[in-house]
Amino acid sequence: MYVKEKLEINTDKLYYGFPVVLLGYKDDRFKYNATTISSSYSLKDTLTIGVKSESHSAANIKKYGEFTLNVPSDKLLGEVEVCGFFSGHNKLQQADLTYEIAKTIDAPVIDDCFLTLECKVVHCYDHHGYTHFVADITNRLVDNDLIDEEGNFRIGEIDTIHFTGCNELRQYRFLKEEKATKGDFIYTSDNCCG
Repeated sequence: MYVKEKLEINTDKLYYGFPVVLLGYKDDRFKYNATTISSSYSLKDTLTIGVKSESHSAANIKKYGEFTLNVPSDKLLGEVEVCGFFSGHNKLQQADLTYEIAKTIDAPVIDDCFLTLECKVVHCYDHHGYTHFVADITNRLVDNDLIDEEGNFRIGEIDTIHFTGCNELRQYRFLKEEKATKGDFIYTSDNCCG
């Protein structure tokens, strides 16, 4: 029995705080394009993303087997929405996003995004109207002002956009100023497990 009462929610969408990213990909119609997604995660040198199976991006990523994952800050919310709302359009041009071609693949690296992962697809499968791509990360790029003098990533300075909500309402959320480091909570005198 639950101590705190839990209720079922009748929704087919439930976003509990996923990072918003821009996928860059080679495009048959426009040479290169981008789309907004909030379904991605990485484990070591592997990245998994999900997109609608009937989407323009899914068809092109399946065909070419490569894409970039570009992480925007909240300064790009207008561009994020353009890339998310106009399927099949030339969204890089429509959102006025400048880009360069990636070093290890043939896909766009979006200049105004502070982090880019270059990816080669190793597996894809369709499930319930969505295509899941599993890819190897072939290169990682980070804005130079997010690297300290010792070459370390300044994690505390990134400010990603997160997506939350359900069918009724979906919102953008942002990281708060309060930060904690892994291990800060378990190794206190009250919680120490070892």
